[in-house]
Amino acid sequence: MSDAPETPPHPVGRTVSAAQFWELMERWNVPDPVALELIAFPGKMPRSGKRPRFRFITKQQRLAAFLAEVDRALAAAGHQPAWLHQKRRAAPFNGRSPLQVMVEEGLAGSATVLRVLTRAALERALKAPYDA
Repeated sequence: MSDAPETPPHPVGRTVSAAQFWELMERWNVPDPVALELIAFPGKMPRSGKRPRFRFITKQQRLAAFLAEVDRALAAAGHQPAWLHQKRRAAPFNGRSPLQVMVEEGLAGSATVLRVLTRAALERALKAPYDA
């Protein structure tokens, strides 16, 4: 086993499987009904409480791919998944959590959260000591 950091399981531009999506939601501690909202799942949770089986349609695949990118940026920014659940006063969140923004605004909300995290990752990289 190497000392290299664990790479996220969802490379850019690749499809994300439903199993990978659910792994991500578990890591983020997102309840199943909210997870389904994140990918604009048209149905509801079954009465049995078991996760529905499905294949992504194009829109859901795009949303799931964005979530994988958010996961990468979250790690690069040095944040834990709990960051997604914390309400933030500053724009663009305006008192909502990043997770709320993604649910309420769909793809645009995920893009907003990704931008915020990417900026935080860049700021973190600029503050890091330079080893030549």
